[in-house]
Amino acid sequence: MNRLSRSWFSCGLNKGDVLIVSFALLMNCFRRISFGWVVLVLALTAWPFYMVAAEPGGGEFFENHVRPLLIQNCYKCHSAEAGKAKGELLLDTRAGLLKGGDAGPAIVPGNPKESLLLKAVSYENDDLQMPPKNKLPDNDIEKLTQWIEMGAPDPRDGKSAEITDKDDFDISKRKAEHWAWKPVRRDIKPPSVDVASSWSKTSIDRFILARLKQAKIAPNGPASRLTMIRRLYFDLLGLPPSPSEIEAFVSDLSPLAYENLVERLLASPHFGERWGQHWLDLVRFAETRGHEADYPIPQAYRYRNYIVRAFNADVPYNDLVIEHVAGDMVKQPRLDPATRENESAKGPGFWHLGEATHSPVDIRGDECNRVHNQIDVFSKAFLGMTMGCARCHDHKFDAISTEDYYAFAGFLQSSGYHLKDVADPITQDSAFDELAKLRADNEAKLVIEYAATVKTRLSRLADYLPLAAVILNEVPTGKDAPKPADYIASHPTVKSKAEAAKLNPDKLAAWVAYLDKARGSVADPLHGIVKVALGQSRGDALASMRKLEADTIAQAKSIKIIETVEDGERNYVKSERGWRAEDMVADYRRKQGSDEWFTGGKQFGAGPMEVGSPVFGGDPNRPIKEFNENGAARNDELSTRFSGLIRTRTFGVNGDMLWYRYKGKADVFMAVNSHRQVAGPLHGIVRQKLDSKGDEWKWHGHRVRDYIGFRVHVEFTPRGNFALERVQFGGSEPPVIRTVNSRLANLLKSDADLAGGLVSVFVSAANDQSSGKANRETSQLLNWVIRQGDLLEQPADLGKAAAGFAAFQKQRTEIEKTIPSVSWALTLLDGSGEDESILVRGNHKAPTNELVPRSFLEALAKREAPSRGSGRMALGKQMVDPKNPFVSRVVVNRVWHHLFGRGIVETVDNLGATGKAPTHPDLLDFLASKLMEHGWSLKDIIRQVVLSSTYRQSSKPDLASTKVDPNNYLLHRMPIRRLQGEVIRDRLLAVSGRIDKRQFGKGPMVHITPFMRNNRSPGGSGPMDGDGRRSIYVEVRRNHLEPILMAFDKPTPFSTIGKRVVSNSPAQPLIMLNNPFVHAQASIWANALLKSGAAATGELVNLAYRQAFGRDPAPWEAEAAVGFIESQKKEAGNDSLKEPLADLCHTLFNVKEFVFVN
Repeated sequence: MNRLSRSWFSCGLNKGDVLIVSFALLMNCFRRISFGWVVLVLALTAWPFYMVAAEPGGGEFFENHVRPLLIQNCYKCHSAEAGKAKGELLLDTRAGLLKGGDAGPAIVPGNPKESLLLKAVSYENDDLQMPPKNKLPDNDIEKLTQWIEMGAPDPRDGKSAEITDKDDFDISKRKAEHWAWKPVRRDIKPPSVDVASSWSKTSIDRFILARLKQAKIAPNGPASRLTMIRRLYFDLLGLPPSPSEIEAFVSDLSPLAYENLVERLLASPHFGERWGQHWLDLVRFAETRGHEADYPIPQAYRYRNYIVRAFNADVPYNDLVIEHVAGDMVKQPRLDPATRENESAKGPGFWHLGEATHSPVDIRGDECNRVHNQIDVFSKAFLGMTMGCARCHDHKFDAISTEDYYAFAGFLQSSGYHLKDVADPITQDSAFDELAKLRADNEAKLVIEYAATVKTRLSRLADYLPLAAVILNEVPTGKDAPKPADYIASHPTVKSKAEAAKLNPDKLAAWVAYLDKARGSVADPLHGIVKVALGQSRGDALASMRKLEADTIAQAKSIKIIETVEDGERNYVKSERGWRAEDMVADYRRKQGSDEWFTGGKQFGAGPMEVGSPVFGGDPNRPIKEFNENGAARNDELSTRFSGLIRTRTFGVNGDMLWYRYKGKADVFMAVNSHRQVAGPLHGIVRQKLDSKGDEWKWHGHRVRDYIGFRVHVEFTPRGNFALERVQFGGSEPPVIRTVNSRLANLLKSDADLAGGLVSVFVSAANDQSSGKANRETSQLLNWVIRQGDLLEQPADLGKAAAGFAAFQKQRTEIEKTIPSVSWALTLLDGSGEDESILVRGNHKAPTNELVPRSFLEALAKREAPSRGSGRMALGKQMVDPKNPFVSRVVVNRVWHHLFGRGIVETVDNLGATGKAPTHPDLLDFLASKLMEHGWSLKDIIRQVVLSSTYRQSSKPDLASTKVDPNNYLLHRMPIRRLQGEVIRDRLLAVSGRIDKRQFGKGPMVHITPFMRNNRSPGGSGPMDGDGRRSIYVEVRRNHLEPILMAFDKPTPFSTIGKRVVSNSPAQPLIMLNNPFVHAQASIWANALLKSGAAATGELVNLAYRQAFGRDPAPWEAEAAVGFIESQKKEAGNDSLKEPLADLCHTLFNVKEFVFVN
């Protein structure tokens, strides 16, 4: 029984009464019936039939065996007498039993197999086991089964009582009662205070001072300049200032020295690294998936780099929100100035940074849990709300309904995992447009030039075709007779007849081989013509052609779909049904609507290639590879240099076999319930490889019977040239309709010479193709000319056509050179709009029939489903609408938290009813309004805060003020704050001089110690010091987290953590004392000190203190440090300073001052 079930359905037992024990156990059974079941519900109107059909004595059977069970085990929580209807289920009347609870009827009379009661008490699966502690005795289960088989006779009558287990849920009331749902007040003015006070420098100070005055306490005085430069460096950059930087600031007495320092730090490239780390906590950033194998998340580091650049560039926060929701859909994306990559598209990568199972057993349950984590992270990070609490029921405290939860889930169901080529989108667009224009400008001319050669190519067909037919007809038959394949150019018959007719023997032999093959292949367009050439009457040949067409049409209409479903453990039942329209998943032979055409990248263009369009190759002697006979999704219309994939709409698997008609090469991936199969034994079949090994269309069957009933989509990623015609369900390989070519049919109906008439048909088709009258028939005929080039003549006047194509090809090649190399980034790809159904009690095995339209929170926006696609862009815009009170409040509260150690709302991830109330509500709204007024600039908010006197206060406690404000909620002083783990590690590197401030890139692998290693650890290990890189760039591997960071409370990356725990545990001093990395930095620092030019021990001590703490040591500190070094030298028995100085450096690392801001 799952955890949620226990929490909802635990029951009390009277130990002294065996009957009551049984009663409670079976009562729990029925309580479980009320949720967690997936049923095929028999219409309620059917039950009287079963009652009529009940065996005589049925009522007596109920009274003797069933009613006692219900009374003893169920009525306590499911009866009017008890006043309870757990799970909306009442069992004290026949109507209540048949109506059932949240998941539908508890029984289906006459059908025990579909009765939820039996599923629960029989322990058929892990999610349906009631009673929860002990399975009912087999005899009791048999009685219930027998009763249902009898038609569930039940003499009880009367209506079911109007009792509900649900709490009242009034969105309007909840919205009105809690401050966070109220609009941000845009007209708030700072309170009036003593303007003569020199302390109040900014509007922020006036808000703080007003509250302090109400409490009759005064703010602290200003911190020292040394403290302020250190505070600013650690808060804004996460790095310590150097001694020279400290000295310059402390000695700068200009009135704008502090303001200039603030601006310099805000403009530093290291600003984004510090504030980016805060952000990564919100999105549970990691570069591996966790679980058993901890497989890597592709390109995860690019998201980290994107965030650093975004904070450095001060991207407006409203834009940043939209980029995270729908950055892949931004029409004019933001570019990285250095690489010109599409930055906007990288934002949605955060959705995929969560933990994931590489090969889940319950793939739908896994999806629900992943989506739950995504919703939980998103709602906390951007809205400061716990939307995840509404998965199973309406939120107990906030104005968030279960419908809101599943409405939001629909956005994610309508979008898929995608590795997108983010290389310079403007250059890609330009190259695409240029190639399209080049094709449009040259296509007609090149087709005309090619069509003009057709007559010449066919000029000897009338000579070769009849003679080859004669030779083929004269081939002897019999066991030892020669085969048609023996009739090569050197065969006496071929050679003599070629000489007599003055024909090329090689070409004549090729004609013989072709006729032999074509007469046996109904796929050959000239199959009927060849049969006539070999002696069949024209009427019979045409009749055979028409019969073949009629037969294949009939076969297509009579396709049978096989469905194999599991009926009990390892018992599979097959059923057969006829073809339905929805069995055609994708048909690219026709134009596609916006809800059908889904591509990533530019390879497949804006839609299927039209019938009759030429496909250009690279061979000057064969400039046109083929003409497109049927519409198809093709990646070779413009250039395969572009990246791309094509995916189907999302659909339900309703047959055993899925068929793909294609040619070329591609990798296939079937995403089942949005799962990305990484590895493992369970779902390998979702991956397929297509290779037609030639230029012919082929069918590929994909066995999907294991996923019947699941929602899937199929992705095709080309590996070279690739064309896809359709995706459909079928039993055996679907038939291909062999439509009669009317031009060839007319030839067979005429009395014209066969060979000469055939030439006329080809020439006519070429003329129509070049004059804009192309269709499937003309394309089919010209493709025969192209593919059978070895049978035909080579035009002598190809020079002009070849020159024209060479010019076209040269221009195309030059444009292709401008297409940038691919650069992959993790993002989303919009798919078909999918609304999610509500799951009863959050159980994926108990979906209701109610689909919730995709929409933002009902308390903030009207529930309207998007007209197409996921609707994520509209969602993003709704979120940053000034009418939404959460986004602006949440982010300014986070800024305040990071600068003061506590937000105006202390529960930074929860502004809801269970969170803390704001200490300064007017200030919160003032900052939120200023954020919006000033272009959503986070740097502007940070600037306002750090320029305030409130931020510049000393952190020294004042006893009198502390008595009034013991928790410092009113900010009568600056809080004392410990540095975060990453800053401590970076500070170690910075002080030792080992730090490498190089930015971006993939970053080094995490150092895996022997203690951290397990049987699923990756091979190798990163350097112990991470190559000196800042902590933000060191790999975050879920199953191998950096010990020093964890000791100092870096959160595990599983959910949003906007407020880190700040502990004081033994692990912290122990790791600073014993960690080899810390020891190594102490040694590196000591070596650097010895090379600094300071000769005397006292000078070395002074320099060490300035580098570690930005100050000279106090006299007693200097005396103690020098004495320590001298004693270490004496103990070692030599005059070397190296080891004693390293020990001193290690000691300074362990001073509290080293790990605290103030």
